[in-house]
Amino acid sequence: MREIPFATFKIRVGDNESLGGGCAIGGEWREITTDEIFANKSCILFALPGAYTPTCSSTHLPGYEDKYDTLLKYVDEVYCASVNDTFVMNAWAKDLKIEKVKLLPDGTGIFTKGMDMLVNKNHIGFGMRSWRYSAHIINGEIKRMFVEPGMNNAGDDKDPFTVSDVNTMLKYIKSYT
Repeated sequence: MREIPFATFKIRVGDNESLGGGCAIGGEWREITTDEIFANKSCILFALPGAYTPTCSSTHLPGYEDKYDTLLKYVDEVYCASVNDTFVMNAWAKDLKIEKVKLLPDGTGIFTKGMDMLVNKNHIGFGMRSWRYSAHIINGEIKRMFVEPGMNNAGDDKDPFTVSDVNTMLKYIKSYT
């Protein structure tokens, strides 16, 4: 297996002053690296095309949130990455009432590119985004990835959601440990 790429995520913490429309300020900028996130831990990482998009908002992220406590019986933490900025990710988490899964805003796509999961979604106005996948990572090394079929389908409106879901990961992680 291969190691995850090194990246630094720029996040906002403590934003509690609402500007309306889901945007909040008042906190501070922080940086967290993949080394800090994944070193000496067993983690689940799943990635999706974008905050506020239909499957991501109705099923993908909420599924992992709903089964978070069960997943923590097998791993140390669960993360969700998307090529969105921290303000969008924070507003999305607030709107969906996400309190357990940790969100990783990859606004520049550097981490996603390093994972070889960056795809062109210009045909639907998204620009560069993450392909949908999930991964089990131990101490920064990818042990197993579930990548949706049809990757790099620029010009195709398909957005498969068949193997990166929480139930597939839960079945795998139970058999792994």
